[in-house]
Amino acid sequence: MNALRNIDLNLLVVFEAIYSSGNITSAARKLGVSQPTISNSLARLRDSIGDPLFVREGRGIKPTARAVQLIESVRQALYLIEGGIARAESFDPSVDKSHFRIAMLDLIEPIIMPALMRDVQASGNISFEIIPAADGKMLKQKLNDGSIELIVADYQPHINDTACEPLGPVEAVMIARKGHPKIDGEITKEMFSALGHVAIYSDVWGRARMVEVLERLNLRRNIVYTVTRFWSFPNIVATTDLVAIVPAKFAKAMEEFYPLQTLHLPFSVPDEQTFYMTWKSGNTDKPHHIWLRKTMAAIYSGSETGRPVSD
Repeated sequence: MNALRNIDLNLLVVFEAIYSSGNITSAARKLGVSQPTISNSLARLRDSIGDPLFVREGRGIKPTARAVQLIESVRQALYLIEGGIARAESFDPSVDKSHFRIAMLDLIEPIIMPALMRDVQASGNISFEIIPAADGKMLKQKLNDGSIELIVADYQPHINDTACEPLGPVEAVMIARKGHPKIDGEITKEMFSALGHVAIYSDVWGRARMVEVLERLNLRRNIVYTVTRFWSFPNIVATTDLVAIVPAKFAKAMEEFYPLQTLHLPFSVPDEQTFYMTWKSGNTDKPHHIWLRKTMAAIYSGSETGRPVSD
């Protein structure tokens, strides 16, 4: 315990935030304080430990060998302290302040985030950072080092010491522009193969499963335009005669802003797909994290997307 006599425990919180964020500015934003405050705290901690802890690298910083040695012990200590306090606390987004960093597939963002932002915008206490959820190796690292708190995707990452629960099921549908000259009512298998399709380039949103289903049914998809983000689909489909396969809730959200029609696929997709939320086990009982997961699940279940409902 003698080693702790000259160290303010708040400095360890700052140390963990800087380590996870990779720069002073992000750490300040995470903790809700100014950049000079973070810099001053780091200077005090450096004096107490007798090591620079972080050195400049490009536009960011990297930890020294001493910082790497310390981080796991510091995180375990903070986790135990936080866990003890959290059991006696609750989280109220209208009063409490929090910053959430989430890795999320872009097709889930318009389903959940507009309604979630409307829920918290009046208080001004809650903020979010959303990053892509496509690079599994990068996400594993960020979840482990605390750079992100939640992964929302169509898969369960294989990461040690994590918890996971379903966000909800996914129904696949087709979207086409309203007034499409070749579509009048239901889509047939022949039409499905003849129409030009927009598709995702990288292996995102169960692409392998859809390909497998089509191959099993001996159906060909005429892919004439390939993109890297689902956000590209609505504008392309709404302004051309191309069609696309998307989740039904994504289609519903996009219909608020684009002249699109949603159509049933001319075949059934077995083994219903699911979106998942994954997080480090240490966050399971934290009140702010419980609030986030419950709120996101409720919004997804209720399909409250797009524009606010008018009075």
